[in-house]
Amino acid sequence: MTTGKDEGSSSLMKMVEAIAISPQDARELVTQYESQARNSSPSATEEKIQDAVVEKIISRYSKLAATSGAATALPGVIPGIGTAVGAVGGGLTDISVCMKLQIDMTMCLAVAINGKMSNEDAKHMSYIIALYGSLEQMGSSSATKLASKAGVRMVHQYLKGPTLQIIKELFAKVGISFTQKAAAKVIPFGIGVIVGGTANYALTTYVGKTARDTFRVSLKEEATAE
Repeated sequence: MTTGKDEGSSSLMKMVEAIAISPQDARELVTQYESQARNSSPSATEEKIQDAVVEKIISRYSKLAATSGAATALPGVIPGIGTAVGAVGGGLTDISVCMKLQIDMTMCLAVAINGKMSNEDAKHMSYIIALYGSLEQMGSSSATKLASKAGVRMVHQYLKGPTLQIIKELFAKVGISFTQKAAAKVIPFGIGVIVGGTANYALTTYVGKTARDTFRVSLKEEATAE
């Protein structure tokens, strides 16, 4: 029997999947950033190029998330009806947009750091790492730190098991956490605009840095295993 919670999780997952970046588009964006970085610093090493690309990806998506947070809180500027709209409509919009941006960012980081990864692995790892990273930052994850050898082993274990079920469960947990966080935006006279933008920027930056470190640990683990 399907519960309302399960249906909500599935709907949110489908919504984000429909608008999330594809691995192919992520590769094109990363290639563009790499070209720009090389043109700016022709003598830079590949390591420096990668660092520049990774930093640009995290910065870009964090800024987009901040803009999203401010935009979805704007109805709160108008007391009364505007506040109600911000509580119901804005929160739902914010959840899907933030998830999309964090998954897009993580997908680009996967490609930038380990370009040899297959599209399927890049997609599944990006969903797991982005969603788990959000939970970790919001204090509702398990004790395992994602950007560690144990965390990387956990992610790879997820990939070997019922991956889609794991992702669905993470969507449900993150959706609940985001809904609780969205309550901070239900403040009249525009204060919620600042709260929404700042919170989304900080959360997306954290997810980006965690994803960066996780992919790099994973790459080292793969090199050691060879």
